[in-house]
Amino acid sequence: MVAKKRAVRSAAKRSAAKTKKLSANNRPFVLILAGGSGTRLWPLSRAGHPKQLIALYGKKTLIEEAYERARFLTSPERILIGTNAKLAAAIEKLLHIGKEQYLVEPEPRNTAPIIAYCIAYLQRNGATDNTPIVVLTADHYIAPKEKWAEKVKMALTKAGERTWCLGIKPTRPDTGYGYIEAGMEIAPGMYAIASFREKPDFATANHYLTTGSHYWNSGMFIFSLGRMREDFRTLQPDMLRLAEQCVQSPAAFSRYFRRMPNISIDYAIMEKSRKIGVVPADFAWDDFGSFEALGRITPATDGNHVVAGRVIAHRAKNNIVRTARTVALLGVENCVVIDDGEVLLIAKREALPEIKELRERVPPELL
Repeated sequence: MVAKKRAVRSAAKRSAAKTKKLSANNRPFVLILAGGSGTRLWPLSRAGHPKQLIALYGKKTLIEEAYERARFLTSPERILIGTNAKLAAAIEKLLHIGKEQYLVEPEPRNTAPIIAYCIAYLQRNGATDNTPIVVLTADHYIAPKEKWAEKVKMALTKAGERTWCLGIKPTRPDTGYGYIEAGMEIAPGMYAIASFREKPDFATANHYLTTGSHYWNSGMFIFSLGRMREDFRTLQPDMLRLAEQCVQSPAAFSRYFRRMPNISIDYAIMEKSRKIGVVPADFAWDDFGSFEALGRITPATDGNHVVAGRVIAHRAKNNIVRTARTVALLGVENCVVIDDGEVLLIAKREALPEIKELRERVPPELL
């Protein structure tokens, strides 16, 4: 009985310490979403080595790049990683943060459930309604980090009033992104959102290039705990209830998380809320959804985008090359050459959307 009482008191002290830690300062919590599979980046991204663990364009992996960005905003103990169990084990070897900072999904449920769970988790552990939260993803290219941090900090000044998106000025009619229409200016450089348009057709996306008021939805969000919780309470009450049940115990997390709908935060909250805004970005941004991103962020040398490797070229242009060997290109244009040491992918750039069909022919051990 005495031992049991001591255990209870010890647990209470740990809980109190965590509560004090979470509410001790007004630095934001940063949730890095790192659960995607990156199938369109095959063969570099595979089940056992997904894109978050790859150094796609530099010496650091994508998760390390995202963590470095987060450090521009907050201290290491206030950075959370939303991911799955297999990836969490691998990320732990790269990032030196506590195991309690990993929000490990029992199964993938898109972005809304993990954000709802994050809010419930922080609130249970002492965070208040005024606690600022920044949601990032682990598959973005952003430069320079300093300019990005300035825009996030601008949004943080009004995180209790609205949920803020970082909007990217479109440079091409991309039908794979969601678009935000900026409305009334609320403060210098900060606007209400007039409308969302998820993945428009080509003609509409081409029109958005000319309006001056449409932006790509970058998938980065800034809000206070109370602001987002209120939107979940009114727009997704069942999901919020499940999230609050999840934080009761590890067993409850496993039981209730999988009951949440598989839905993005864009569809669940952002497109329905009246308390949202956009901060237009003035930094370089790209989303590593396909190999085309490597071509956009890598300047052409002699007409080709050489991410890694040595290229000898004659009458060859607009090719994207990432390899550890020497590649000779003769008379070829608009191709992708990707070598991971085991599989060599050679594809026309316009055929990249068909990687899914190609992967259906790939033996399981190479996926």
